[in-house]
Amino acid sequence: MAKSESLFQILLRQPWWITLLVAVAVFGVSHAVFPPVAAFMALPFGLLSAYIAFKQWRGGAPGDAGERLAALRSMDWDEFSSVITGAYRRGGYEVSPAAGPGYDFRLTKAGRVTLLQCRRWKVNQVGVGPLRDLARAVEREEAANGICVSAGDFSAPARAFIATEPITLLGGGELAALAGAVRESKPS
Repeated sequence: MAKSESLFQILLRQPWWITLLVAVAVFGVSHAVFPPVAAFMALPFGLLSAYIAFKQWRGGAPGDAGERLAALRSMDWDEFSSVITGAYRRGGYEVSPAAGPGYDFRLTKAGRVTLLQCRRWKVNQVGVGPLRDLARAVEREEAANGICVSAGDFSAPARAFIATEPITLLGGGELAALAGAVRESKPS
């Protein structure tokens, strides 16, 4: 069954100016129908547009996501793991190396443990196998959840598998936003 999304969830993935256009359209229609409430009808969309603009300014434009993912795929393991762990450290997590199989890093924040698996960042499609390993590690380590990172995509069986597991899939635009601006050239 497909998940239904609200208009706000859809707009969050768009460039900020699209949401601003929606705000203007809502204002125009509302003003034509009942002028006293036009500003109040458009206000949520205007605020959302400002929020999206701020997020995109900090993380780069959505069009840059493909370029950032390509840059992430071209990195070797040391560079990639440094970018990912650095992003989580900036997010307030304590990052430590794996203490067992099935994951790469242990993230701790406010006493909550999350296991991070990102060793398959270059593959085109992650299947169920690595997610099973991560699920076993989450159970074994008594972690709150696990995160699987990939610059590629996740297979349909992999997406179905996580429906019953405490695992989050992180890829595509979300990974590009997490990684932030990735240098095009490798350091010498």
